[in-house]
Amino acid sequence: MIPGWKVRREMTRLGQQLRAIPEALWEPVVQRRHDAAFARGFPVESGQVPQSAKIAILLIWQPRGLCLSVLDLCHHLVGQGYAPFVISNAPLPPQDRARLLPCVWRVMERPNVGYDFGGYRDGIRQLQVWDIAPERLVILNDSIWFPLSSACTMLQRMEASGADIVGTVLRQRGDERFLESYAFSLPRRTWAHPAFVAFWRDLRLTSNKYKVIRRGERGFGRAMRAAGLRLEGMFGQDDFLRLLAGADDALLHATLQHTASQIDAVRRDGLALAQGEGAAWRNDALVFVERALQTGLFYSTFPVAAVRLMAYPVLKKSKEPISALWRQEYIRAVQAGHLPMPPQHLWDEACATVPRDTRPAADSGG
Repeated sequence: MIPGWKVRREMTRLGQQLRAIPEALWEPVVQRRHDAAFARGFPVESGQVPQSAKIAILLIWQPRGLCLSVLDLCHHLVGQGYAPFVISNAPLPPQDRARLLPCVWRVMERPNVGYDFGGYRDGIRQLQVWDIAPERLVILNDSIWFPLSSACTMLQRMEASGADIVGTVLRQRGDERFLESYAFSLPRRTWAHPAFVAFWRDLRLTSNKYKVIRRGERGFGRAMRAAGLRLEGMFGQDDFLRLLAGADDALLHATLQHTASQIDAVRRDGLALAQGEGAAWRNDALVFVERALQTGLFYSTFPVAAVRLMAYPVLKKSKEPISALWRQEYIRAVQAGHLPMPPQHLWDEACATVPRDTRPAADSGG
């Protein structure tokens, strides 16, 4: 039988595809009105962080109040030398704005048109209006918790890359290659590249998530690669498997114990293998991992190894079943001592998204 989660996912996708038909008529009208409002000027307020040669466009959607982990992220960006330019897709209450301003360069509020890529587009266009060309630009959004450690060096590693655009993971769908769109980094030469300028100038905004992914995340990768720009992911499955093959038995046991998969048999097999030992067991365990990655992603399926071996610094907030399972096993691994405790605000927020029997006890220190 086809799993229920897969049926629900495909039905949601079909609904989005069907809605795309009438949307083709009114989306251009919405975009013209939005661009006219942008030209008149969205509200912008200056924060206390000075402008820097390195700028981070941080897209947030916090309609129920600002999460404290967002402030932690802003402080991390400032500590890495970035001036955070926050784009809010929801109105900011005065108390949230007051919290943000001490740790950002500027804040702009805009209507939630086009989701994250709509906000990215307006942030980039606003920098162009101000005639600012950053030496380094980081673009990210609050659909993730990042970083999982205050000692995270991912942004430094991105800056050291020779690629034209760097992200966390370079995904593949058929012949397409695209970066996961919640965080990527680029130097000034890419900022000024005609293909980069044209993509954001010509991007057709949509509030259909199906089309946001195809026009935005995948479309961006397609356009940049067609222009000859090199995309690079900081974390890859081949490196993951190579590092895991050299890991000690204790880490391999913990990795299997906290397998996150929507396929019940995969989780059961992971737990069963976690009890084994010996040379034959190691081989079976590594074969199991490779097989499990045929239906899952290395960082979400095996969060212990991703963090311990690669310092993978991201946890997704998505309500999708695999993301919920990933968070659940991440939390359990922290509770078991297999992973280090993340920053407190991140931990509290992540724990609030999982079933109660997964949450830490009140006196656990979490």
